[in-house]
Amino acid sequence: MKVYRGAAAAARHYVEADRARADDYYLAEGSGVAMRISATPDAIEHRADMDGDTYEQWVAGISLETGHPKGRLRTDGQGVRFAEVTVNGPKTWSLAAALHPEIAEAYDRAQMAAAEEIVGWLAEHSTTRIGPRGRQLQIPVEEIEAAVVRHYTSRAGDPHRHLHLQINARVRAAGAWRGIHTVGVRDSLEAINGIGHAAVMTDPEFRAALAAYGFTLDPETDEITELAPYVGAFSTRSRQIEANIDAYEATWRTEHPGDEPGPALRQIWDRRAWADARPDKIVPTSGDDLRRHWVEELHDLGFEAPTSAAYGGALRPGTIDRNAFVDLALIRLGSRHSAWNAADARGEVERLLASTGETVDGPIRRELAEDLTARVVGASTPLLARGDVPEHVRALTSEEVLTVEHALVELIEHRAEATGIAILEGAAGAGKTRRLATYRQKVEASGHRMLVVTPTRKAAQVAAAEVGTGAHSAAWLLHQHGFRWDDDHGWGRVPATPVAAAEIHRNDLLVVDEAGMLDQDTALALLVLADETGAKLMLVGDRHQLPAVGRGGVLDLAIRYAPERVSSLDAVRRFADPAYADLSLKMRDGNEPGEVFDELLHRGEIVIHASDVERQDRLALRAADGELVVADTREQVGRINTTAHRFRAMTGQVSDAVATAAGDRIGVGDRITTRRNDRDTDVANRETWTVIGADDSGLTIRGDSGTRRLPPTYVRNHVELAYATTAYGAQGSTVRTAHVLIGDHTGAASAYVGMTRGREHNVAHLVAESVDDARRQWVEVFVRDRADLGPTHARKLAGEAIERYGPSAPKRRPQTVRTWQREDDVALRPSSSRDVPGLSL
Repeated sequence: MKVYRGAAAAARHYVEADRARADDYYLAEGSGVAMRISATPDAIEHRADMDGDTYEQWVAGISLETGHPKGRLRTDGQGVRFAEVTVNGPKTWSLAAALHPEIAEAYDRAQMAAAEEIVGWLAEHSTTRIGPRGRQLQIPVEEIEAAVVRHYTSRAGDPHRHLHLQINARVRAAGAWRGIHTVGVRDSLEAINGIGHAAVMTDPEFRAALAAYGFTLDPETDEITELAPYVGAFSTRSRQIEANIDAYEATWRTEHPGDEPGPALRQIWDRRAWADARPDKIVPTSGDDLRRHWVEELHDLGFEAPTSAAYGGALRPGTIDRNAFVDLALIRLGSRHSAWNAADARGEVERLLASTGETVDGPIRRELAEDLTARVVGASTPLLARGDVPEHVRALTSEEVLTVEHALVELIEHRAEATGIAILEGAAGAGKTRRLATYRQKVEASGHRMLVVTPTRKAAQVAAAEVGTGAHSAAWLLHQHGFRWDDDHGWGRVPATPVAAAEIHRNDLLVVDEAGMLDQDTALALLVLADETGAKLMLVGDRHQLPAVGRGGVLDLAIRYAPERVSSLDAVRRFADPAYADLSLKMRDGNEPGEVFDELLHRGEIVIHASDVERQDRLALRAADGELVVADTREQVGRINTTAHRFRAMTGQVSDAVATAAGDRIGVGDRITTRRNDRDTDVANRETWTVIGADDSGLTIRGDSGTRRLPPTYVRNHVELAYATTAYGAQGSTVRTAHVLIGDHTGAASAYVGMTRGREHNVAHLVAESVDDARRQWVEVFVRDRADLGPTHARKLAGEAIERYGPSAPKRRPQTVRTWQREDDVALRPSSSRDVPGLSL
């Protein structure tokens, strides 16, 4: 979800500039910029389409019926104008639509139905706030408006049918126009995604149109099986065109500082980029030309139309075991979250309905989804025993989630009393992993063994090299001892005989490195294993670095409930400049972010860019030269990687040998990462390599762990360029210089990790209008904490959210909730640990 703040004219420019590209081949001259939908909790109405002028008024908060402002509007540049989501599907769906008009029509109708359903759901569940500051009350909205912008192509002119759905920030409630509660809309994203996906995936007309032409859907990826092999070629060309356009724009902006390129100039860039990427093809001039080109390219790639396909049956609500469905939804929710809200439950229900592979009419699916969602909410466990919890606040959990944290605390406290646990915490660069080498010598001198496990296999490789002992992923060790996780993230135990490397004996030391990234289920299994084998346990990490993906907070629990077993490393030794070490500690604690920004600016370690494309261009040059570049999102990483590869290809440093399904061009000389653990080829997820050979039989790669051979299937599906990386890919790395992209998606932990990778320099890159704007962005980063630290922490956050955002007004309709059989709030943990003996191994 993107929340747009800023001038209405700039939003119009964004929409018109995007539409004036390849979509001009589809859209008639003078056609509307956007469709307009008005919705109440009970009905949806299509209003007249908007042209550029009326769209700009709509964004600005002007009523198109009266010409008057919708209430009191903010006039500064930070006023929220709309929240935007995209309704789309896998690329193969758009390829099928390009092949057959009947599929295109059915797909377009299904997407529009999905957009309408999302708008209707938001009209029913969105809120605004009324009342004086400090005593505000959340009330339901009476009417919302949305703009729908339809696109048929990607930015690079490839088939990509999608809708931009923009929810206006001005809503009607209590008889007046007010501002929508943006946080509540953000916290509804799971429902929005789930509804949009299920509405298209289960649409009977769309699925029948696919089946009529012999197309089937892969149950795991949702891609059309018959078209999936050809996506890579389209994605590769698309990446190339996008990189060309970005290069043209970056150069132009450098030569025209302060100016904005218009639609005509962007269309020139599009045609030039198309010609550069397809020198043997004629640039299309109409929608028919464009579709014909796509079809020709598909057949050139070897596509042959299928002859028949099995058509899945219709979903019959009466055949669903609703109790089992609810149990599965709770397991899946609990595998990723410590707490959830009704929107999260709705999203999970919709995804499960879509995964059946069956079709169902929209009204029937909605009624079924609402019933199942109510059952999931009713079967959830409230974190707070109060009746004023706003619907968007994540204040629900499950008995299983609570049980796991209870068990963790009990085992930690028991081990603390028996001196069977130790915790080593230190800041980035404090030498935690090196300290383990000293512990290893002591353990081995006593006749025992030290075994190191980490949350990822890549981290295990780093630990093994630095500590000098065996290191493995925690998942591998647990698998050796019979622990098993299923596809729905439930887990159990089977009999197993571990290999020699996984054997653990009494008084051996089991070390969990990077313990801050450990999820609670894995941590509980490790504690159970340590108790069974009689091993001592040591947790090593930093609570301020990146958290677990899912329910985490294990290191926080250990430090809280075994405080006398904690040893802290306070001195930071990584950085060449001691003054930067002090700054890094302030970033770690989140203290004085404004003063930290000022000092970084004075040191020359803040770079302010005028636009995203200019920042991307300069960071790609840094990445191509071998410097570490850390970005927030996979999309940002992909664009920087593509540009860096292009720079190196232009200078003859790399070749274009193979293409991946995601569109990366990879050849000899490229730096790549393997994105899936694979025992057969002996590679780890996020492990980095250099390509030293490439041919039809795969890639030959070389890395810190030696030389490997990757087969074509693995290369196509699980290899990416690695000139830039996310913070999760960077944690554990130490380099000379690091460059960190700072933006709306950057959280405190990822900024801290990125800004502590470089021994000599760590440079933050921001897009801002001024130094003051950049400083504001930096300060906002260090108040963002997205870590899931377990249900106890979630309960605290829920309470704080209620106080911050105001309690709910009475709901429109009764909702089924489970009530507590006790008046006070549930105790989620035992009391804190008693005094225990000092730290020892």
